[in-house]
Amino acid sequence: MKAAVVGTAVFAFGILVATSASAQSPAPVDTLVEARRLRDASDYTAAAALLAPYVAAHPDDPGAARFAALMAYWSKDVTTARAIYAAATERHPNDADLRVEYAQFLIEMGETSTARALVKPLADTGSRDLPATRRALTQIGTLEYWRGDFTRARRLFIETLRIDSSNAEARRQLREIELASAAWVRLGGAGWHDDQPIDRATFDAEGGWFLTPLTPLTVTVGTTRFGLDETSETLSRAEVALGTFVPAARMDLTVGAGVLNRSFGDASDWTARAVLGLRLPRNVVLEGRFERGPYVHTAASLARTVMTATVDGTLRWRAANGWMADATARRESFDDDNAITTGYVWILAPMLRRPRGEMHIGYSFSAQAAEKSRFVPRADDLNFPPGQPPPTVRGVYDPYYTPRDLRVHSALASVAARPSSRWSMSANANLGVRTRDDAPVLVVVTRPPNADVVRTYYPREFTPWNVRAALETAATEAVRLAITAERGNGAYYAFTTVELRMTYTFVAAARRRADRY
Repeated sequence: MKAAVVGTAVFAFGILVATSASAQSPAPVDTLVEARRLRDASDYTAAAALLAPYVAAHPDDPGAARFAALMAYWSKDVTTARAIYAAATERHPNDADLRVEYAQFLIEMGETSTARALVKPLADTGSRDLPATRRALTQIGTLEYWRGDFTRARRLFIETLRIDSSNAEARRQLREIELASAAWVRLGGAGWHDDQPIDRATFDAEGGWFLTPLTPLTVTVGTTRFGLDETSETLSRAEVALGTFVPAARMDLTVGAGVLNRSFGDASDWTARAVLGLRLPRNVVLEGRFERGPYVHTAASLARTVMTATVDGTLRWRAANGWMADATARRESFDDDNAITTGYVWILAPMLRRPRGEMHIGYSFSAQAAEKSRFVPRADDLNFPPGQPPPTVRGVYDPYYTPRDLRVHSALASVAARPSSRWSMSANANLGVRTRDDAPVLVVVTRPPNADVVRTYYPREFTPWNVRAALETAATEAVRLAITAERGNGAYYAFTTVELRMTYTFVAAARRRADRY
């Protein structure tokens, strides 16, 4: 009896102790609820730390893995986020929500190829009734948009909006594509004066529309009136050009052909051009160009027919950090079995980069030479007065300028400012810091009883320079105005030119197209 009482007392004491211990111990914490609380409090690092062991202990919960990866990413722990996403996707390859969230992470990391491979099967075969499939369609559309395939991106965004018209991301990007491929009309005029002297006034009009978002068709017409002393000449031209971009080959292609009519030389002629560009990795573009067109840069060329066939190749580099560089090799061929070869390279370094403007400085070098000289005596200088002829006679480039061993080293500067979303200003300048060429001179050599004119050369140093400024404003969303002024002094002549352009883009029609879906 006594033993039974003692046993009951011990049992009761044990229950009391257990109850007391239970009352003093914290209640079990719901990890996911606490992680959501930390997320809502913007404490992403703590949420990620709390979720990491939970995900390791619950490998069959893809939702927890998505949550943990997102918190790691938001806390800027990209390595952990990537590891969680990759492991969870390997364990749950058919989880659509996990795939689209992992793809979004990869897109934001710039790993577009891996993201595309992850969600393309879902976009191609997934049920259009699932939110994850719709997100996959939008992601593939975004990737195609970034790749430059506006045609396929537009088709995917339209499909997404037909399934779900409330998809704001798809609608926004569809509007951007429609605006980028909106039809336009451009009117412009320019005035030019140089000290040859030649004055010219040009008026042109351009209209363009897109057969597809990647294929613009452009029609350009224009006329130029040249003033030379007391005479004037005109040249009118019309051209049709078709361009396109081939995303799979990352290739740009433009071809154009036109006709021209002039009041001098052969009245009618034809023009042509073709441009082939390849978009290479690391923001590099390789471009080749052919063009056949009139040469009208000297007074002599405005009295006869002078056509050039130009072939050039350019390598362009535009880095994300603001560095820029070009290298060009060019050959201009003339109908009189002559050619001018040019090499040109420049590089610009960013000195200042701000949201509202930037400044660059740089260096350029150019070399130019003609196979044969076209520097000849002026006709009115060959009638020598009686007695000793002059030691030299005046010359002129007839019918086009032909440099000999021209070398120009220049300092470059460029600034741009955007004081508001409607206004932009830019200016650039170059100054020849070391320049030389072989300048021609016509020497009279007396060989009794005759006097001959002989072309010879002397090394010349001079200082070419050029300044250009532009102002552009958006008068309305559809109307843009631009004015450009330029003044320069080169190896052959000094010039001043001013140009005014107005562009009207059919913005309202583009918005209506985007909002139909």
